[in-house]
Amino acid sequence: MKRLQISLRILAILFVITIAWIARAHAVDKLPIDYDEDDYLRASQEYTHLIRASNWLGFQEANYRPEHPPLAKILMGFSLLSAPEEELTPDAPTTAQPNKNLPVDLVKPARTLNAVFGLLTVALLAFLDPLAGLTLGLHTFTIKYVSQIMLEALPALTSLVTVLAYLQSKKQKSKTSWLAASAIFLGLTAASKYLYCVVAFAILTDWFLESKRQNGLGNFYKQVIFWGILALVIFFAADPYLWPNPIQRLKESVFYHAAYSSGAAEVQNAGYPFWQPFAWITMSPAMWSKDAFFIAPDFFITVFAFLGLAGLWKKERVYVLWLGFAFLFLLFWPTKWPQYIVIFTVPLSLSASLGIQQTWQSAMDRFKDRKTHKVVFAKKESRRAVPWLVPGLIAFALLTVFPLLFQFAVSTTDFNSSSIRDGLNGGIWNAVWGGLTGQAESTEMAITTHPNRVNFVGLSSYPDVFIFVSGRGTLFFDIFWTILSVSLQGFLGVSVALLLWQRGLRLGKFWQTLFILPWAIPEMIGVLMWLNIFSPETGWLALAVRSFGANIPFGFLNGWESTSSLWIVIFLIPAIWYGFPFMMLAASAGLKMIPQEVYDAAMMDGADTVQTFRYITWPLLLPLLLPAIIVRGIFAFNQFYLFQTFYYRDATLATLSYNIFNPTGWDITGQFAVSAAINIITVLILIVFVYLFNRWSKADEGVTYA
Repeated sequence: MKRLQISLRILAILFVITIAWIARAHAVDKLPIDYDEDDYLRASQEYTHLIRASNWLGFQEANYRPEHPPLAKILMGFSLLSAPEEELTPDAPTTAQPNKNLPVDLVKPARTLNAVFGLLTVALLAFLDPLAGLTLGLHTFTIKYVSQIMLEALPALTSLVTVLAYLQSKKQKSKTSWLAASAIFLGLTAASKYLYCVVAFAILTDWFLESKRQNGLGNFYKQVIFWGILALVIFFAADPYLWPNPIQRLKESVFYHAAYSSGAAEVQNAGYPFWQPFAWITMSPAMWSKDAFFIAPDFFITVFAFLGLAGLWKKERVYVLWLGFAFLFLLFWPTKWPQYIVIFTVPLSLSASLGIQQTWQSAMDRFKDRKTHKVVFAKKESRRAVPWLVPGLIAFALLTVFPLLFQFAVSTTDFNSSSIRDGLNGGIWNAVWGGLTGQAESTEMAITTHPNRVNFVGLSSYPDVFIFVSGRGTLFFDIFWTILSVSLQGFLGVSVALLLWQRGLRLGKFWQTLFILPWAIPEMIGVLMWLNIFSPETGWLALAVRSFGANIPFGFLNGWESTSSLWIVIFLIPAIWYGFPFMMLAASAGLKMIPQEVYDAAMMDGADTVQTFRYITWPLLLPLLLPAIIVRGIFAFNQFYLFQTFYYRDATLATLSYNIFNPTGWDITGQFAVSAAINIITVLILIVFVYLFNRWSKADEGVTYA
């Protein structure tokens, strides 16, 4: 049995390696030339020329784009030895567009070398966890940036080896050899790209916590000094550009990044918000280069990674620390380029693997429970209930089921504003019926085309539409907005409810009525009120700043439309204003249902205010608050009037769907079928959200104390 398990594991690893190589080799051939590839190709060519001339001293002066260490560029220079020597790639500023005329004879070997490094990373991870190796092997952002002439592939590999060697040292009584190996690969990581050294913070934190648990901090400090010095020595040894003047050149290299992140024109023009790394991990570069990738599972990998974080922390803490430190750094670092997320896609894949396994195991357990605990229906009671259910079922079918079925039918076609005459004359049903019965061939749908007749496309449009909504960042922002706005609404609503619940409060009913008023105002009217305040040119705030200067209260919010950190605040203000009264009402109702006796008992036991809230009020309040959170979550996910009125027209799936449906006034217009597909995807996401939230919170169990 053990031999069979070993054989199956080896086969799984070989399968993962094969899939990963196919994906990377395909990307090497199909990916268009991207930013920075011309820069790093030029740097590699310089090293190739020095190698061919046996001018080894020239390595001390050659380092095109010296803000990055040269090790990865040197190795790519060796890869170009198999290609004929070409004219040096022209120098270009960092603001220049990608050079589309790079010689294929040079691009192919340099990209292939990086793809091999990427494959080795997958192989190592597959030996650790085959499913994690598969997720990394299929992660499209990782595939892209380890299959181009970039600096990501080598440090991604060496940083993983750094962690693996450290973990091996934890299992050995004599740690020196493995710690030395870890330090060596950390030094090589630093000599490839500084950013990937964030893994050192994860190792040091885990190392400290483990040493503290074992009461061995004395040895910890000695070992860390040895580890750090050896890593530093290897770094300088692998960076010949630093040898002539180590301090000055290292200072110039490191401080370049600080100046670039705050002053480079391309960084300022990109205007990415601080949460952009979150957006990258829910998106896929298949949006930009569809032919380069077979599938685009990045969003689902992220979802499963979130589900697996707790299990990964219990299994091996250092990977979660790696993921956490890397993410925190990218959140605060002003430069938000997508290739930076490769620094944590290894721990992300490990977490996703655990999330997949846990979800599968949970599904199997529930299936077994259903088989062993069959629900018995009382036929007599069911028959009595039927007459009362029929009117509701009819209304549900007419108002919910039929519109959804119609939306789904439309989403399987290419119905658009140009084919509206054909569609309204039966073209939709003819196309759907013909496609389902095989009388009509399925055609390929393009989101930007407008055929004048309705054609059947089947379910083939859904992957493209999903990539479209995730690639624009809409899906991420919708989820981010829902979590952020509902959390703040809940916090404010519960806080206000607790204040109004205090004994001796004067005019309690008046204050409660006043706080309910925003909820009583139609959302569109409320949004227009806030637009009158915050409109960039004609709003009350802008007019006040012009008249009285920027030092007036809230004057710093003027000009919000040009700063991501401010426009999210401007959107949150009306959203919280409109949503918190509902949460306040739910919390107020819950507080009134809590028996006074439990508070008397807590007082007798000597519990203070914080302890009373934590162990009594909150647990008893939560069951009534959870349904309100679900309702507000659905409303926030489908937020429409706020963003539409403030001209942020692809913020949520609801606004994106409407503006794609609308035949006028946007870049992609009159695509009724695409709009329908987005609506179906929205419904499916909300169903999954409600299901997972109920599972996690046990909201469906209701209140058990009343």
